[in-house]
Amino acid sequence: MPKPLSTISLNWRQSASISINQHSITCCSHRSSMASPNSQNSDRRDHEPATNTAIRNNPAADACWHCPRGKEPSSETSKESHVPPSEPGPPYSPADNALDDEETIASLRRWIADDDRERAGDPRRISRATLRNASTLRKATISYAIAELLRHLSLRFPIDSYSSDELRRLCSVDNFVVRVSRERADPGWEVSGVDMIEPPLRLQIFTGVNSSCNFFDLANDEEFAGRTVMASVFFPDSRPDDAGDAVDAKDEGMLCHLLGLLLHGLFTGEDLAGMEPQDLLKDDADHEGMTIAKKSSLHYNYAHGMGSDSKNGNGGRPLRGNLRHSLSTVGCSASLSQVVMDLIDCSSELFRSNDAYPCLESAIADFVLLLEEPGRFLFEQFQTSPEGERIISIGKGDERLYGRTAEAHLITDTFCRVASTGESEAFLIGGFSGYVYVQIRFLICIDFYEIFVLSLTHIFVSRCGKTRLVQSVFEAVEAVGGFVLVQKFDQVSTLSPSSVVMSAFNELCLLFAKRSTPQELHAIYESLIDEFGVNFHVLARALPNVIGMLSSCASLPVSKHETDTFNLANYSSLCFTLQRFMKVVSSTSRPIMLFLDDLQWADPASLGLVHAVLSDMRGKSCMLFVGTYRDNEVSPEHIIFGFVNMLSHFNVLTTKIRLDGLAESDVNSMVSDALGTLPRLCRTLSKVVFRKTKGNPYFVMEFLRSLVQRGTVKFCLREKRWIWDEAEVCAENITDNVLYLLSKELNGLSENTQTALKCASCFGIRMDKSIAQKLSAHSNYIYLQSALEDAVNGGFMDFDGTHYRFVHDKVREAAYDLIKADVKKQYHFELGMAMHSSCVHKDNSDALFATIEQINHGVPSLIIGTSHQNTVAELNYDASVKSMHCSNFTAAFDYIKAAVSLLAYDSWTSQYSINIKYHLQLGRAAFPCGATDEAKAAFDTIIDHGQCLDDKIDAYFLLVAMQSCVSPSLEEIDICVHVLRLLGEDLPNGGLALCQVASEVRKTKELFESESDEALLNIAKVHNNNKRSENIGKFYGYLGVISWLAAPMMHAFYIARFAQFCLTYRVNFKYLPSAFVAFGACLCDGLTNETLLGYRIGKIGLMILNRSELDMDEASKVFLAYYRELGVLFEPIQACVDMHRRGYEFGMQVGNTSLAGFHLCLAVHREIISGTNLLTLKTEIEFYLKLAQQYSLAHFEGFMQMYYKNVLTLIGEKSIDLEQHIQGPQYEEAECIQDMMASLFSGHFGRVNYLAKKWELSSENIKLKVPVRAISVAFYSGLATTILYRTKGFKSKQPLQNAVWKKMLPVLAKAEEFSQWNFKHKVSILKAEYLSVVSKREEAELEYENAISSARSSKFIHEEGMSCELAGIHYKHYGDMTKALDLFRQAQKCYEAWGSQMKVDQMTSYQMGLI
Repeated sequence: MPKPLSTISLNWRQSASISINQHSITCCSHRSSMASPNSQNSDRRDHEPATNTAIRNNPAADACWHCPRGKEPSSETSKESHVPPSEPGPPYSPADNALDDEETIASLRRWIADDDRERAGDPRRISRATLRNASTLRKATISYAIAELLRHLSLRFPIDSYSSDELRRLCSVDNFVVRVSRERADPGWEVSGVDMIEPPLRLQIFTGVNSSCNFFDLANDEEFAGRTVMASVFFPDSRPDDAGDAVDAKDEGMLCHLLGLLLHGLFTGEDLAGMEPQDLLKDDADHEGMTIAKKSSLHYNYAHGMGSDSKNGNGGRPLRGNLRHSLSTVGCSASLSQVVMDLIDCSSELFRSNDAYPCLESAIADFVLLLEEPGRFLFEQFQTSPEGERIISIGKGDERLYGRTAEAHLITDTFCRVASTGESEAFLIGGFSGYVYVQIRFLICIDFYEIFVLSLTHIFVSRCGKTRLVQSVFEAVEAVGGFVLVQKFDQVSTLSPSSVVMSAFNELCLLFAKRSTPQELHAIYESLIDEFGVNFHVLARALPNVIGMLSSCASLPVSKHETDTFNLANYSSLCFTLQRFMKVVSSTSRPIMLFLDDLQWADPASLGLVHAVLSDMRGKSCMLFVGTYRDNEVSPEHIIFGFVNMLSHFNVLTTKIRLDGLAESDVNSMVSDALGTLPRLCRTLSKVVFRKTKGNPYFVMEFLRSLVQRGTVKFCLREKRWIWDEAEVCAENITDNVLYLLSKELNGLSENTQTALKCASCFGIRMDKSIAQKLSAHSNYIYLQSALEDAVNGGFMDFDGTHYRFVHDKVREAAYDLIKADVKKQYHFELGMAMHSSCVHKDNSDALFATIEQINHGVPSLIIGTSHQNTVAELNYDASVKSMHCSNFTAAFDYIKAAVSLLAYDSWTSQYSINIKYHLQLGRAAFPCGATDEAKAAFDTIIDHGQCLDDKIDAYFLLVAMQSCVSPSLEEIDICVHVLRLLGEDLPNGGLALCQVASEVRKTKELFESESDEALLNIAKVHNNNKRSENIGKFYGYLGVISWLAAPMMHAFYIARFAQFCLTYRVNFKYLPSAFVAFGACLCDGLTNETLLGYRIGKIGLMILNRSELDMDEASKVFLAYYRELGVLFEPIQACVDMHRRGYEFGMQVGNTSLAGFHLCLAVHREIISGTNLLTLKTEIEFYLKLAQQYSLAHFEGFMQMYYKNVLTLIGEKSIDLEQHIQGPQYEEAECIQDMMASLFSGHFGRVNYLAKKWELSSENIKLKVPVRAISVAFYSGLATTILYRTKGFKSKQPLQNAVWKKMLPVLAKAEEFSQWNFKHKVSILKAEYLSVVSKREEAELEYENAISSARSSKFIHEEGMSCELAGIHYKHYGDMTKALDLFRQAQKCYEAWGSQMKVDQMTSYQMGLI
């Protein structure tokens, strides 16, 4: 047990030099400064008396604290000398100062005097507010330190052993020494420690920057930002296990009381050392029955003033009210004054208020909060309006996030995963609407006791809802180099939902331009040019800002064929454009976060665009998509859930969470922030609020605001805090209808303000400033701008300089509901017509859309028969064209439908040209939206009513183009033939005999043979094409593609006529390469000299294409014809795969999904036969199958299912049963080749020969002898025949010689002349097998070596493995087991690289048999 204080007397100066290093206890604040800005749980503000040791036990956290590097005092113990605690200490001089040059030491009394002098410094150099705030921070730090010293003292020594006088001396101002750091530059944070003299205790202060706080003192000085504090207390004599018994509450209450008196003197300079608890007399006034919390605090009459008061028998002692008044006089905030007074109130049960502290630790928690958030609780918050009225600003909004820490961490973790892996993910957040009021400003009239509210304004800001939760991670995303895109769907908007998504990606271009270096922008420019080439205009149309982003890099390519490509663009091409763009610009170094708010108002097209970017497999985008929606406003059938299922189907990792109501502790923090009251003081009010609102964040603040309006909660000027009567609060009711609450409030506004809000609500969540300016010129809206400013001042809207924006969509809904339901259409219409008459839309596309959106609420009922009918129709047409130009297909379709609905009944007579124009636009806009029936009907209408071919030909062409993109059929062939006949081409109506087709082909071939290469190339330099020839070329081009699929017997005839037209009339147009290449492919009817001629013609066609400006639609057709028949014979098959993929990209870019699908089918087919890794192919084909299902491409899906089945077989996995989706010669031939390959590698050699005979029969029947397929059949059947002969044997070798040596090998040998890369190893394998079977060992072994070498050099890994396998079997047959074992091992490695587990297992068994 320590000695009584009366027996301990240490000189303060000497005791300050004592080195106390035996034992220390670290006490820390309630959270670490390492936390992210918005990641704190709000209940950290709602302190309970408990010691938090999180930082003490976390060495990593300790590293962030700033600790003075002063030396420890010496360990010598000084002689005892008694200094009366109520008397000043020895004179202070610099010589008595510090232990070294880093700290200055002074007695607390002397320090107070010095600090007061510093606070009264020159205001011309430093503002009074800055000096005052810095002084308050220092004193609050010392208060925290003294409280910690007393708490640790009470934990070590039994307080009840001390007398009252000893406790007073313990808490005397002369019993403490202050240490100030010389190095610390931040004003207000200079105090580095506080020491107690009797008994000798030393406390070191550590501070960490509390980055979560964004304070709002009058000067908004960031230098006064709050900090997290931590203290280490050192004891000289005791050990941790020497601690005394638990402190009695009564004893600790007396210690709190004395601490309060000490702190009162610290802040005011008054000496209250001798004051007794009974000197604090209770006030007579009880504020008209108002209570604070559950029981009234002790209130005192201000009329008594300071000094002597004989009426109360006070003996000259100050009353309690005077104590608070003196704190207020020196500038102490309401919260700081409350802390001091609540400490003073801890004297005894008799005088103890309900707000008095139960223990020191609870007071320490409040001091920590004061230091963490000085702007909120420590500094004065009174302001003065320009009119001279005092304003109480309560709970000014900062960036705090209430009760959503775990969810914020989850979003952050998800983004980090996306940024590190490069794999896109989705994050969906459901919940109710969650915006709250966090700033309430009152214009007040002050009497001496209370505040009367004259007027009230408020600001709505989300602090705990879905939107605010997502916004809380934006800073972290941008800190790692990420880009944040934010858009919001709107229930009432001039933008279609899909354009909201496109606007987000368009904004990304501006972000890149703003945050990227010139070098980075140039790298993006080069990548985009490589990706899009001369068709860069496709990207620029979808994302116009990309031009501005790259304007400083170089000139951008422009296509001459932009108009034609535009005619074919659709939703699929838009998705593909976004995929290609994101593939280029997003990466792990440039991760992107797309946040779309209010998904409940999205449409399938908009979510489809997001899905396309997230699920793109070939060009992975590094993007996190975050979407929020109100789950109480969506049904189980809502598209959101279909969107989630589709993401899952495409293996896009998706996280889903739901935000429920806030916890009670979070509600308390919210109420505390709104009222600017310490959390412990408003806990009782928060419990009632929580019980009534269920934690709904909007209702919390709405209910609180209504309590203020009714006077149930009001501000007490004397206490400078909010007071309430709990019983009255409990009796209040709250409706659960948000719109009712808001509408009730809006109805109280002025008529002009209401009208302005109604007008703005018609435009959605925001209204453009330029629209408001021009609309104000109309007589009905002349007051609009000023009224909008009133709405901003009233807190219902925000203004960012360019837009007026509702602070929340619930406010917009309430404003919109001010318009009566039966007149809403009329209101919109009149607003739109006022905009039109004010020329709002002149030279402004966005304003045009806004104008016509308002007018169209009255279409057609309010317009038909009026003078505005034709004007409104033309406005809709213009809006549709502009929407199509920026790829907003949905809006374009809606606008043109409105325009068509306004045509007169006899419009085909009175408005003929307009009818043609409108219906043509209707078809163009309907097709991209998937409304193919409506598009066809529009084109058919033109064809039926058109008076001449010139009027109808565009409709014919677009109808054929549209149908060919969906499902080519004989109907489109008939249309093409019909139009070509009308254009003067002599084409038969029906089918032709094969001899007639052959005759036409021969005639065309002779024309080409008579022309030199130079002459053919020079046709492209001629400029004699006209509109007729252009039209003929367009229809011949589509006729060639469609007939290849739907009428293969007539394909060669139509292509021959196409080529004849080009050669005869020497026409130079963009369709010339298609004519040459397609005819060259027709000549590939076998491995003959005609094939070489076809290759020559095809190469010339490619050269013309390369020399001209690339048109993606035509290039896709040219690539299909060339690499389908010619390229695969003469060029490496891997290169053909690449070109087919390029053709797929071109087809997708122009929206021709059918053409793109055929390219992809051929690419996959050739990847399989060229030995691409089977596991990679499996993943790709699974993705393509999902795409086929998504876009309903049955033809494409049938091919992919067939490929998938064979890939599974080659891997060795269980195959699937296919549903026969399609039939036709193309499919049957491809299926036969694939099945032969799978059967050969699986060891079913008899089936290979069966399939070969089946192919020969089918080829004869349909007359399709495609050389590359004939080569494949010869190769597979020849190997199967030799292997069967080896295993089963035959009586004679003659059949083998006839089948292999005389029939199949010549086919392969001829192919080898065309391309050694593709066919040399095949010839060597088949030769080697034949020679081995006929016992020509040496020759066979030489061919095996050639086969292995050439297959390896040509990168046919699977056929290299086959060569090794067959060579191993050969050597085993001749008894060379060592060589055989080595070859089987080589084969196993090849099959492993190929991904065929089936063949790997087989090679393993071969090796085990030899071993």
